[in-house]
Amino acid sequence: MKMLRSIVLLSVISLAGCTKNFDEINTNPNAPAVISNPGLLLPDAMRGAINANYSGAYDRGGIVANLLASDYASNFSNWSRSDANGYFLWNNYNYIRDLNEVIKLSEAQGLNNYKGVALVLRSWMFQCLTDLYGPIPFRQASNAKLGGINTPVYEQQDVIYKGLLTDLEEANNLLGSSAETMVGDILYGSDVTKWKKFANGLALRILLRQSKRVDPSAGMKNIAEHPEKYPLFSSNKEQAALQYITERTANESPFYRSNNSSTDTKASKQLVDYLTSMNDTRLRVYAQPTPASSAPDANGVRPDPSAFQYAGDLNGIGRFPDANLTSSPGPFWASLQANPTLASATAGQGILLSYSEVQFTLAEAAELGYITGGSAAAAVYYKNGIADQFAYYADRIPSGYATTYIKLSAADVFANDDYYAQSGVVYSGTTTEKLDKIWLQKWISLYMVGYEAWSEWRRTGFPVIPIGTTGPGYIPRRVLYPADEMRVNKVNYDAAVLLLDKGDALDSRVWWDKL
Repeated sequence: MKMLRSIVLLSVISLAGCTKNFDEINTNPNAPAVISNPGLLLPDAMRGAINANYSGAYDRGGIVANLLASDYASNFSNWSRSDANGYFLWNNYNYIRDLNEVIKLSEAQGLNNYKGVALVLRSWMFQCLTDLYGPIPFRQASNAKLGGINTPVYEQQDVIYKGLLTDLEEANNLLGSSAETMVGDILYGSDVTKWKKFANGLALRILLRQSKRVDPSAGMKNIAEHPEKYPLFSSNKEQAALQYITERTANESPFYRSNNSSTDTKASKQLVDYLTSMNDTRLRVYAQPTPASSAPDANGVRPDPSAFQYAGDLNGIGRFPDANLTSSPGPFWASLQANPTLASATAGQGILLSYSEVQFTLAEAAELGYITGGSAAAAVYYKNGIADQFAYYADRIPSGYATTYIKLSAADVFANDDYYAQSGVVYSGTTTEKLDKIWLQKWISLYMVGYEAWSEWRRTGFPVIPIGTTGPGYIPRRVLYPADEMRVNKVNYDAAVLLLDKGDALDSRVWWDKL
């Protein structure tokens, strides 16, 4: 019995020793439970949200905007609630939670630059979400962790847009007001001036998008006429675009190692026809030559690029008639699987907001009198937007393309005086004709920029997109909420649905999408 008591006592002492050191032994020093440096949270939030937006352009956004064609995704009847997280950016809320933590840490430590960056990024993510769905959880989602909110209220877009503009104004004021150098800024490398330019360009996007509901003149003039306080991008070198690198697989373009098929997704007929009609040399960037016109002969020799043909496919017709006779999306977005000769891990960028988009926004604003300058100023902004697009893509062409079968180099992508003098391009005509030209060039420029081309089409109605013979008989105006919201946040989901003119349906219009 004495021996038994000794064994028990020894066991208790041993257990107490183990318990005493348990937390220390089981703590990973490389993965701290409490993060004090907000920069540690930025890279994954940036990369995750930007990649989802970029991939979404290929998988859904470019298709519904009719820049790309898909034999599957253009049957909009199969756009389901299960697509919300995978294709339609509902996972942005995961990254928003990280940015909320960045804001909390920044406020506690007086790190204004970090807070400003987080506000800009969060505003962009919310803007993408609300333009896809309409009413969404907003302010309560921004403070869910601090307030212990698990079922946030949905807010209408007018409230969300107003809140985003307030946040972007705060970000513009904060950026540069403290001295910390930011780590983890994979977008701008801690250049706060470029972040301010992104914030102000994003504000212009929001102001113009709601212009059928709210007069944007005061807000747009405030930004456009006070560049010392509200700087804007001066070229594509400053635009908000993630540059991919080859340091590790996670930092490569998401298209490079994807399973993108050369037959499932094509350039659209509408895009190819527009570019062809205008002798637009960006065609060779936006589309690959048809397989039939570029295939090697029996001796393995390919035709000269002058003999290549480019043709787009139609959305909403079911299976494509012959994949050999139509063009795949441009070489920047080719995958190793589909075209190892042209696939590039770095050529394409994940664009959040481009210089050209800002210029086209200013052109429309000037033409409509939202900012000063009238048609004369609009013409300058308009040409700036076009010229920069050609310069941007010429600069992005990998040097190796010149020795591949497409023989494409920077000199092949240009816009000379003849291009600008064409009736379909020259900035002349009635106000309606001028606006159509701005909208056309803006639509072309938004190729592979998330869902922005679709949002612009919903706002302007230009170009007129043909409705396919399969599917619901219309082009969607929004996407469906995820099924989980109907289950775990039903009360707030039900209230949100009442804010939509046709309920939680693809043909309901979001607030700014006014007839």
